[in-house]
Amino acid sequence: MHFAIRRRALAAALATMMAAPLAFAADFPAKPVTLVVPQGPGSGSDVVARLLGVHLGNALGQPVVIENRTGGGGIIAHQSVMRAPADGYTLLFTSTAQLLVVPAINASARYSLDDFVPVAPVLRAPFAVLVANTPAAPKTLKDLVEQLRTQPSAYASAGTGTMTHLGSEIFLRRAGVKATHVPYKGSGAALTDLMSGQVLFATDSLTASLTHVRSGRLRVLAVTGDKREASLPDVPTLAEAGLPGEPIAVIGGIFAPKGVPREVAQRIEKAVDETMKNPEVVSRFAAMETGQLRVSNDAFLAQLRKEAPTWQALVRQLELKAD
Repeated sequence: MHFAIRRRALAAALATMMAAPLAFAADFPAKPVTLVVPQGPGSGSDVVARLLGVHLGNALGQPVVIENRTGGGGIIAHQSVMRAPADGYTLLFTSTAQLLVVPAINASARYSLDDFVPVAPVLRAPFAVLVANTPAAPKTLKDLVEQLRTQPSAYASAGTGTMTHLGSEIFLRRAGVKATHVPYKGSGAALTDLMSGQVLFATDSLTASLTHVRSGRLRVLAVTGDKREASLPDVPTLAEAGLPGEPIAVIGGIFAPKGVPREVAQRIEKAVDETMKNPEVVSRFAAMETGQLRVSNDAFLAQLRKEAPTWQALVRQLELKAD
């Protein structure tokens, strides 16, 4: 008799425990959601995240708060999200360099792709080789290479291990020249010093730099994708400018801590999908020369797993170490 009672009590407790996540998922989100960005204000990631945040908040029915957590080339942001409750209320907007490259460069990162769950692919974007738009600055990629060959020079990046860093390193090695790396905390600061002449060049996203290009303060010498950009039809690709090789592009999206309930992840994915179809978002992505990455989460994860060994091999080849 007592055994039967205990068995029924245990069954009821298990049923309650199993129902709790479903009830939680049904109520999600019941409060604001934080979207963490590993780069500083003004960076390409920050611009995209803030655009998404407004419309994603409307789709979710709760505000989406953008939080910039810079430092360590993305380590601080990734570790903070990795350690956050896996409830969907703390998300990470990250991409190739911070997610795949930084752990290969810096042993203190202590995170990997397996610590996160992709909940929505967002973008794929190439980069641009940039100089200040001044009379003394190089006018073509060939001019830049010649100046690097004959004069000690420096280049800016959004931080060690970022794609802005790797893009410049790939360019330098293809050209057979060297330059001093000057890392900043985000693209905003890096491009500010580029425009003021503190460094010779930078390789950065069009998302972060296009406003300065259109204002006449920066000049694009080449783009790193496999084709010319629609808004810059006269600017050659690296290959067209005489430096052939694999296109350099970043893929990125929104991730949750490992263990997030499947129903919550699906709710976020649905909201992001709705957001990406918003006419304003589509228009802004096109204006920023940022391509939408419209694939499934499984395909997104598979692409990241495919690229990881390539970037890790590049890190070893270039002998990159954390500053």
